[in-house]
Amino acid sequence: MRRCSAKDRRQARRRGFCLLAVLVLAAGVLSLNRYVNTVVKPTLHELAEYEARSAAVQAMNRAVAAELTRSPALCDALFTQGSGLVSLDAAAAGAAQTQFVSAVQIEMDALPEICYAVPFGSLTNNSLLSGLGPGWLLSIRPKGYVLGEIRETTQSLSINTTRYSAVLQLSVTVNMILDGSTATLTVAADYPLASLLVCGDIPNAYASDLD
Repeated sequence: MRRCSAKDRRQARRRGFCLLAVLVLAAGVLSLNRYVNTVVKPTLHELAEYEARSAAVQAMNRAVAAELTRSPALCDALFTQGSGLVSLDAAAAGAAQTQFVSAVQIEMDALPEICYAVPFGSLTNNSLLSGLGPGWLLSIRPKGYVLGEIRETTQSLSINTTRYSAVLQLSVTVNMILDGSTATLTVAADYPLASLLVCGDIPNAYASDLD
């Protein structure tokens, strides 16, 4: 039986240490990968969604306000009255809808890429580490398409008094491109365009009940 020399024992210990180091390193890499996927990336996506939603809302607000300023009479003829009936004028509403949607789409297409660095500590959900560590570069390209519709709503204010309103309902589907992956979110907003108050005579049935 061959006896192990001191040199052989040293080599065996070195191999053991190397194997242990490899196992520890592999475990560390797997743990870090799991932490990034379960904690860091979800936080990054929440930040990206917030920024993209904020950019989309601001783009919609700017476009609608600009169109109302540029064409103040755009919403003056949205309602028609005849034979005691009030209704939304389809032609006028369609023209205004097209103009608003086009303006919002142009504003969305012009949105620049959003880039900023988030300290790694802020992604750990640990208040003690917030704002600490190297920056994780976040790059968002909020691109999307716009849908819109002008709808008529009614509200009964009192006996035989009704408010008719024309409301622009906008919906923007934003495609977020983040770190090579994509995510989609929908941002919706309502904008009142015109309001018409219609008052009629109090019916006799109501008048007699009030006596």
